[in-house]
Amino acid sequence: MKKTLKSILALAMVICMLFTVAGCGDANQDTSSKSSTNDDFFGETEVQGESTATQTSSKEDTSSQQTQSTGKDSGSKVTTTVPKENTIGGKSWKDVLASMPKKLRGTTLIMYNWNPATEYTGAPAVMDAFMKQTGIKVEWRTINYGQYFTKLPALISSGENIPDMVRMRGPVPSWIIYFQDLSKAKYDFTDEAWDQNLLKLYTFNGKQYAASLQNTHIGAVDLIFYNKEIIDKQDYEDPYKLWKAGKWTWEKYLSMVKQANEDGFLGANGERMFTGYLSSRGISGAISYNGKKYVSNWTNKDFLKVHQELGDLFQKDQLFHYGGEETFNAGKILFYTGTAVHMRKKNSYFGNLKAANTVYAVPYPTVKGQKKYYQGYGEAEAYGIPIGAKNPTAVPYFLRFFLDGANYELSTYFGNEQNLEVYNWCMNQKNKVYGYGYPEEIGKINEEGIQCQTGAQMKSFIDANKGLVDKMVKEYNETAAKIK
Repeated sequence: MKKTLKSILALAMVICMLFTVAGCGDANQDTSSKSSTNDDFFGETEVQGESTATQTSSKEDTSSQQTQSTGKDSGSKVTTTVPKENTIGGKSWKDVLASMPKKLRGTTLIMYNWNPATEYTGAPAVMDAFMKQTGIKVEWRTINYGQYFTKLPALISSGENIPDMVRMRGPVPSWIIYFQDLSKAKYDFTDEAWDQNLLKLYTFNGKQYAASLQNTHIGAVDLIFYNKEIIDKQDYEDPYKLWKAGKWTWEKYLSMVKQANEDGFLGANGERMFTGYLSSRGISGAISYNGKKYVSNWTNKDFLKVHQELGDLFQKDQLFHYGGEETFNAGKILFYTGTAVHMRKKNSYFGNLKAANTVYAVPYPTVKGQKKYYQGYGEAEAYGIPIGAKNPTAVPYFLRFFLDGANYELSTYFGNEQNLEVYNWCMNQKNKVYGYGYPEEIGKINEEGIQCQTGAQMKSFIDANKGLVDKMVKEYNETAAKIK
């Protein structure tokens, strides 16, 4: 599949479209700290791996590992019973291993990720265990996130040194065209161990292009984080206890944001609020994919209603602030909207708060009058097989072992057991909504961007930008039609 470099870059740029919520010149903008979170088209940028590095050893890099401090307790301890919800079901690993073709022993599996293996606590040891049991050597290579979505298409198109497996972030057709359907792996993905909803999300023209396990510990569901130290210091109601009591509602969340603002804190960050707010209401952003084609949500009345409500919360009520992860990590923000990636102990997010054990998490609040609970996720982490891969049949065996939480000590994988309990609950929700985001021009960082419209201005803004969304939908459908 030869393409010119220009074509490759043009297609890959669709994947990296930005929707960073930036300040609109309001008084609530925090200028003391720039956000270290780059909200891209799929969600939030993670820790970046070293470019073209290769890892094959189980020796954990402990020099950068963050450990939970036992010298400081930020408040009352919450005793939780962590549910055993990471059980993936389906065929046991013993049975899967027994069915593995013997010819795979002695082969090499080359994979790419933008994170090093050490970002996943315990992963290097799990990789070694896999290699010993299967005889398959795994080469884990990383490319810096900023270059990942341009370098890999170029590598695949070159026809040389093509990897066997690549981490994916979302089902966008300009990325999928570089991959082959999973039937080439000659593996039964109908086994209930595999996330069937995610497989559907990555289905184009009746074929599946990426997979992950159900209930894996490696997921990116949307969450709301909070600083437990502020909760205790101000004697606020604990969001976790409210959630457990069935009282965690949007009204309660907004009232707490307002109270924190009045008490001299920044109530909540503004980054990712639009995509998270939409997902929790069953809307995937400007567009949706129904399994056959992309469609526009832009003129949907519910889409408009949500934007009008959120526009007033930003511009009229001035509830949300712009400061990002650094400001939250500095203890200045009560609530932070993000994904489960932030909770991983060895991820660099919230380093100060993790060390003090003050990062707690809750699911998005329930919405009044909404019968279904929608669980958003900003990154549909899955793994695909590039066109031209030399060892595609080894891929599902590695994924089946590597993604299974039973092979990890999950109590040390996340910041604390409270994080794990909330994560498990969110991963088990049935109505998951993947946030596709907005065209770059609509989310651009200036006073004309969608994040800077009041509720009264929102309809005229949406009407004026209908053509941009229609163009995006057309381009997606045209590219999707080329996926073979």
